[in-house]
Amino acid sequence: MKNTSKFLVALALVSLTTGCSDDFFDINQNPNSLTLESATPNAILAQALKVTADNYGLTLNTYGSWTAGYWGKTGTVNGYNEERTYTYSSTYQQGLWGSVYDNLKDYDNIEKNGAAQGLVYISSIAKIMKVLNYQMLVDQYGDIPYSQSLQADASTPLLAPQYDKAEDIYKDLVVKLDEAVAAIKDPGTNPTAVGSEDIVFGGTMANWTRFANTLKLRILLRQSFVPALDGYVRTEMTKLQSATGGFVIADVVVQPGYLQTAGKQNPFWNMYRATAAGGASTNRNWQAGTQYIIDQYVVNKDPRVSQLYVLATTGTFANTYKGVVLGDPNPLPGSTQISRWKDYGGILKGFDAPTPLMLAAESYFLQAEAKSRGLLTGGDAAAKTDFNNGIQASFVYYYAPAPSRTGTTSNVSANAVADYKKYLTANDKDNDNNGLVDWDAATTRVGVPATGNPRPVSKLEKIIYQKYLAMNSVTGIEAWNEYRRTAFPKFPASLQSSSPRADKLPVRLLYPQTEISTNSTNIPAGINQFTSKVFWDVVD
Repeated sequence: MKNTSKFLVALALVSLTTGCSDDFFDINQNPNSLTLESATPNAILAQALKVTADNYGLTLNTYGSWTAGYWGKTGTVNGYNEERTYTYSSTYQQGLWGSVYDNLKDYDNIEKNGAAQGLVYISSIAKIMKVLNYQMLVDQYGDIPYSQSLQADASTPLLAPQYDKAEDIYKDLVVKLDEAVAAIKDPGTNPTAVGSEDIVFGGTMANWTRFANTLKLRILLRQSFVPALDGYVRTEMTKLQSATGGFVIADVVVQPGYLQTAGKQNPFWNMYRATAAGGASTNRNWQAGTQYIIDQYVVNKDPRVSQLYVLATTGTFANTYKGVVLGDPNPLPGSTQISRWKDYGGILKGFDAPTPLMLAAESYFLQAEAKSRGLLTGGDAAAKTDFNNGIQASFVYYYAPAPSRTGTTSNVSANAVADYKKYLTANDKDNDNNGLVDWDAATTRVGVPATGNPRPVSKLEKIIYQKYLAMNSVTGIEAWNEYRRTAFPKFPASLQSSSPRADKLPVRLLYPQTEISTNSTNIPAGINQFTSKVFWDVVD
């Protein structure tokens, strides 16, 4: 992986990826002679989108799933010291930094070349994807190179880009999204359409507008608890209220046409389930769902549990949903004595399952929060509708099969809405009156003895709790981000945590060694994974 100050090689059509081979997209050109500066924007868009899917759906999802309490180590393997103790080093997850900046360089060239050639739509797509990538970096590192980060090329290398303040970057990301939406709305006369190279929306620009608006909503909510930014957030929310296009209503996924071929499978499936030859992936049994996350489905009578996990089949816990405990020094083996992810279920969908960039469930929960807090109009009634739509969208996602499984018994998509309704009924005022599920219930008994007193549940807690269940092992990084923002839900830290914090958790990643080795004079000093919060992390 290259460091942000090492853009000295003209990138070819295929950028660095995480988990898939560089020849995923074939072209009739020599990639070694095709520089980003000379490539047409259409020629590199598909690969750039695929790389983002790899970074987000595999690398960040994996990291987030460990830190957000979804995953724990099984007794099948040693190691995972960082995940068990949170004692991060500058080499932990360091490949993410270089891969995301490489990807940003792709989008920067698509945006600039597209604009120069009058390709308004493809240039706007690249601008939106740059926002997504920069937000990914800011949320894990805080201050990063931004204004100077993409200035290097083969002839004029910038070896030490300056770092910009995270809060300043966030504000500029909002400006960039507004510019992209405005350009899509008014592209000029006879704009050139985007086609199959758009492996997210197939060139449907209305969907890109919805995605941009929803990204803006996420960015604004993420900083909405910072007191000094309250006025700014409310002003931007008012503008967003009347924005063109609305918000995401379907899962935003990347589908390059995954195949059961070496280097061309869905990266998550390839890493955690099966090789292209059909054999088990090396680390299939090295991690499993924690007892905490499994319990959240079981105790709330949530049908999704059977779509995500299988029952243990042997040992003391046979015929039960048995998870692992993060940091347990003697965890059960990751084979038949615990509940593994269900093959062809909601997490392990198949070799050709698309990779999510944003779930429709997240979009609805973001809207529910903004309306319940008065940041968007609609009030409690509209927030309740969005909240319930978010839960339903999660059922639909988890129950939907991979394309290759549509004609098999693993296609349970027809059961999604019925099971969603059962879930609401089981927790409504006439049954458990469970405030973690029912919008109108103010308390919950979940987590307390049956004879104990119900505890209060705020609107924010129930929204983030349901978002947490919807993001399980799919967009795990967003669950981790939302915990740091809201302090919900109260999942347990690793038993071997080295964190001095009250919650025993970390708060960020450390700057990578590759950056320390080449740009140390600009890196913020004194960074600690337990005390150096990202600017929007103000709630404990």
